[in-house]
Amino acid sequence: MAGMRPSILLFLVFWAGTAHGAVVHVPIKSGLVLKPGEAHTITVTATEPMEIGWQAVQAKRCTTNCVQATDVTGGINYTIATPLGASRKYAPASGKISVEYKNMSGEPVTIDVYRVQRTCEAEACKFLDEGQKSRWLVFKVDEFKSIATSKDGSYSVISGLTIAGRPFSMRAIWWTDDKTALMVNCAPFVTRYLDNRTPKEQYRPYVISGQAIGEAASIVLKSIDTCAPKAPNFGVPDKNVFE
Repeated sequence: MAGMRPSILLFLVFWAGTAHGAVVHVPIKSGLVLKPGEAHTITVTATEPMEIGWQAVQAKRCTTNCVQATDVTGGINYTIATPLGASRKYAPASGKISVEYKNMSGEPVTIDVYRVQRTCEAEACKFLDEGQKSRWLVFKVDEFKSIATSKDGSYSVISGLTIAGRPFSMRAIWWTDDKTALMVNCAPFVTRYLDNRTPKEQYRPYVISGQAIGEAASIVLKSIDTCAPKAPNFGVPDKNVFE
């Protein structure tokens, strides 16, 4: 799973939400001080996947990826290290989730560990079903025909032609619970191409990559990770290309 795509969803920590949704941090352990090289494991009871995060709160900000979080619940030990904080969903084993936090720097750090509660109220939420399995799908666009974006900016309906000449229309989800998060959003670029009647030669093939649910005319693309013009060498297996 090297070179894994954003199916392993890692989110930088941002403060709570907007009028369209909410991100609430429920404390698990606050003010945890880690000496240089010190590690501390936190275990919580859970019967279903839980999003857990941390934030560095010491007065002197880290200048390196000072805190490393490792899933030690069992199975694959996913690891992430950042200077500010991050969160991800963890799957329980035997009714528990265990995460190790380690200070990778040469100075003490203090972190707050919390559970993330997300409320989805964006217009895009009506197209999503957490129980529906997604797959990696890449659109290699030859020409854009139209784009219509929701009033809250959470999704767009985009149509056009692929480089194989196949017409497409899909819903692209830009955000759901936190409009301020650093998510990939192709809408401004596609809108500019269409408004300016930009010749397709200036952007084709345009790559849009993400996690898809649905088939054919009802495709919803979420967790979008790439918006790239003139990307003929974008690496993707044929089975993951919309053709």
